[in-house]
Amino acid sequence: MSQTRNEQANHYISKYLQNKKVEWLIENGKIRENVYFKGETGDRYTIYVATKRNKNIVDFHTVHNAYDHGTSIGDHIATIKDYVLTMAGRTGRFWHPSVGYTIKQLMRQGVMPKDPKKLWKIRFCRSAYFMRLFDSTEFSPWVGMKMNLQTGKLLNKPIRQSALEYRQAKEIDKHARKANRIANKNNADALTRYHKADGNFALLPMDDIFKHRNVEYRTDILNFYGLEKVLGTLETKIEDEDTIDGRFYRLINVNIPDLASGENRHEWGLYLEMINPSTGESHFEGVANAVGSNYRVWSSNGELQSATVKAALSWRDGDGMVQSGRTWNATSSSNNYVPPVKMT
Repeated sequence: MSQTRNEQANHYISKYLQNKKVEWLIENGKIRENVYFKGETGDRYTIYVATKRNKNIVDFHTVHNAYDHGTSIGDHIATIKDYVLTMAGRTGRFWHPSVGYTIKQLMRQGVMPKDPKKLWKIRFCRSAYFMRLFDSTEFSPWVGMKMNLQTGKLLNKPIRQSALEYRQAKEIDKHARKANRIANKNNADALTRYHKADGNFALLPMDDIFKHRNVEYRTDILNFYGLEKVLGTLETKIEDEDTIDGRFYRLINVNIPDLASGENRHEWGLYLEMINPSTGESHFEGVANAVGSNYRVWSSNGELQSATVKAALSWRDGDGMVQSGRTWNATSSSNNYVPPVKMT
């Protein structure tokens, strides 16, 4: 009994490619004949279709399965001609826009050399894909890249954009690794001092607050020194002053170090200072940053609309939520501050 075409592909023993069906299609496929396979884990909504265009060329296209089980046409991503793989495009999905992702998925399907001495490796590093060949050649994949599937070698030089992406990713990685080493050392040194102090926090330098990754340890040191004393060691700016109902308030911007990141990074943050009229003591409360202040804000709705004492009090008291009926996106401004009413 003669075998079907599908059985022939299944029983084919490949010489050059890990994916025997693709090699069978190259060697024995008829024009317009195809083989296809579903993406691996993490890529299950993509179907890769290899089609024999003519005697020497096989085209790769994608088809995308939607969540509702419908399908949509994908892209022409690669061709194989005389065992030379040329990247013609990317998968086209907005969350995987790079050619590096596309060739990674082809490699996961075995569209790469079978010889273990000629294997390719690929990884994502910070901001770009890095592809490494058996001869230690490393680069970022690009549209137009040509790879010999028999020898495992790169056949053309990276274009300018690919070379730039590679250099930038390497620089970002170098910077991140250095920052991580510094952060690890800061944290380790602070931990050593913390355990050696054995509860006597007077032995600890105040700036260990900014070096610990453990929130509990930071809180212990902060409670010992007090927020006012800690803030007094930092760079500050007075944004606004106001007297409301006989109470004096100041809105202060504080330049807060983040030594736990290892990057010597600083972030500005607003604190509302309330001065007790009876004792003269200051009480500090952290509030959201102001929109348009050049400081980090999470959203234009959840932050202060201006860096004023009244806007900070509105945010603290939730006046915007009460007046608008909204919760997470209520605005806080000087105009919607409601002074407390004494109950008699």
